[in-house]
Amino acid sequence: MIVPRRGYNYSQLIEQLDTLSNKKKIGAYSLQNAFFYLQWPDVRLTYNLSYYPLAEAVSQQLLMLRKTRRRSRLHPHKQRSKYICDPEKVVEAGNHFIWEMMPGYNTLSTPSHLATLHHYRVCEFGGNQCVKTPSVMDKSILPFGESLTVSVAQNLENFSEKCHSSVSTILDKMYTTP
Repeated sequence: MIVPRRGYNYSQLIEQLDTLSNKKKIGAYSLQNAFFYLQWPDVRLTYNLSYYPLAEAVSQQLLMLRKTRRRSRLHPHKQRSKYICDPEKVVEAGNHFIWEMMPGYNTLSTPSHLATLHHYRVCEFGGNQCVKTPSVMDKSILPFGESLTVSVAQNLENFSEKCHSSVSTILDKMYTTP
């Protein structure tokens, strides 16, 4: 999940990034990847969503609100990074960076103080060695918690109605960490 650190949405983030370079030459925005390992303990936060009980229940299930410890070191751009691009300015796209841009366009490396990509995963290579790596608390997702849970709850209601499934059944099957 891309998490802006200044501003409140992706449009504001892109507007801010466009001021860092010649906007007309930007074809993609690269974001550094931050690993939030699932083996680290959960943090239980409560949002006062009594006006919407389903959203309150969802807030306890969302992984991105429970995992606030991440690896200290961010992956450098082009290593596990992801990007936002204008596909009309791209010749060849890869998983972690644009291999080739149309002539005259480039990729802007997003400074980590403006946004990072939060990646929630188990340790690489099996085992639990990753939890011994240096880590920091990163609560940059929390300002989005209430609006995120309300949005997820609304989508769950729509999904359950269209699929003829109860919301409680869906909530019971939401991912929980080991």
